[in-house]
Amino acid sequence: MPPNIYRPIFIWLLACAAVPCPARSTCEVIRDPHFRCGFSVLSPVHGRKAVVGKLAVEPNAEPIWQLAQWHSRFTIAGAEPGHPCPGTIRYSNSAKTVAVGDSNTANADLTLAIDSIREYNGRLRKEGEPWPHLLVEQAIDGCPTLAELARLDFHIEARLRYSVRIEPAGYSTGLHCAQVPFVLTVANVNPQSPGRGDFLWFVVPIYDDRRPHPAPHIAEDTADPSAKLIYNPGALAYTRESLHSGRWLTIDADLLPHIHKALETAWSRGYLPDSREPADYRITSTNLGWEAPGLNQSAIQVRNLSLLAAMNDAL
Repeated sequence: MPPNIYRPIFIWLLACAAVPCPARSTCEVIRDPHFRCGFSVLSPVHGRKAVVGKLAVEPNAEPIWQLAQWHSRFTIAGAEPGHPCPGTIRYSNSAKTVAVGDSNTANADLTLAIDSIREYNGRLRKEGEPWPHLLVEQAIDGCPTLAELARLDFHIEARLRYSVRIEPAGYSTGLHCAQVPFVLTVANVNPQSPGRGDFLWFVVPIYDDRRPHPAPHIAEDTADPSAKLIYNPGALAYTRESLHSGRWLTIDADLLPHIHKALETAWSRGYLPDSREPADYRITSTNLGWEAPGLNQSAIQVRNLSLLAAMNDAL
């Protein structure tokens, strides 16, 4: 089994009165999808949601995205901006790179690179040890409830810029890899529900260095104290393309049927026991990026990210 590595810090707005799509049948729920507002950099200390810096892209813009670098030995906070080519701004240190390119350029929109060989100093991670992350994440407070949705259309275009893996003695595919999940938090936000605050992780696997099509993974996140359900139906649920080809991969998929299946699976396994009402649940946060328990040097580029909520016209 792959390691339980879909466990970023849970960021949902329990206090939010999530605003459905007023006077519209559809709305984009991801803010700043081209990453033009830059990033608030979080401390590498896992569980400590402290902002320790800012990576600016547009002057005077207030970041929507947070940049998580859990368990890294090398914080990117304080890195100076570089301009490797016109229309691109890049921040780097010895273990990671974050670059944002103008739309309609070769570097649009976001490139994330991680060097876990450097993070581990060439030593294989042991079972139970944490691993470095490089994720962008944001709270989502404008998505309608699952009962109000007719569709939830996800779009992403991605390509692997490079991927290098070393396999010293002791390498195991069950412990060591580099992968990129797109993760949604599906949470009960009904103030009147006894299950308010309960949630599951829903995953669209974008890349896994171990296989062209990341496998399904439906299990408890035992590596996290929250012990919530991870629901990942596998890459073939969305596309037959693969980043291993070296070409651009495009995913266009309605996630709503898969999310309903995730809820049904959670209920059948004893998770989310206090509510079986789709009207209690919303998408409340998302994250995207590297989780690297192996010895890897990897970079991914993503562009045209979108999560479009379509209202149920029958309501």
